Formats: sequence, C-alpha cells, structure tokens
Amino acid sequence: MLELTESQQTQVQHLLRLRLPHVSALAFGSRVIAWPFGHGPKPYSDLDIAIWGLKKTDEQALANLRADLEESSLPLRVDLSDAQDLSASLRELVEQHGVLLQGKPIRSASLA
Repeated sequence: MLELTESQQTQVQHLLRLRLPHVSALAFGSRVIAWPFGHGPKPYSDLDIAIWGLKKTDEQALANLRADLEESSLPLRVDLSDAQDLSASLRELVEQHGVLLQGKPIRSASLA
C-alpha cells in the first residue's frame, strides 16, 4: 500500500502506461507503508519509483514521463530510477518491499 490518494496513484499509473507501457515499475521509500526504514512520509516526501525493463530507445519516453509528472497536478515530486542503476542492496529492498505500480511482479513485490 502507498501513502497516496487513489486519484494520485491512478494518475501516476496512467502516465507510466502512456509513456512506458512495457516496463515494470515499483514504488519504494517513505511513501510505501511497509517500507522497513523511516516512519512514513513527511508532507514534502517524494514518491520514489524504480523501473525495470528500460531500453536504450526509451530515453525520450523517460524524459517525457519526467516532464509529464512535473507538470501534473500531483502535490509531490516523483523520482524515477532505472532499477539497474540502484545498488544491489537497495534493489533487493525494492524487490522485497516495493509496491507494484505496473507490469509483472519483481520477485516478492507487493501489489498496489
């Protein structure tokens, strides 16, 4: 589960599907209720999303997604990361405790 309203989560998922329909995306960090570190989000906390399955040809789509999220009505910042760029230990935490926003489950990720 995420510390987002249903409409905020729907908006994020819609933009992900629009720009990168072939990837898997997991939310992680303080906005994930079961995240093992921290005590929930602060009002200014961002939403962290790790993305699996990005291709070299996705650079423009990823840039467009970042712009779409910035220009959206979401009252929070969304930070997108290529899962392959995360440290092995953080990637493992995301796989275990992250919330699936789109795509196929990555190991033991929770469903949104």
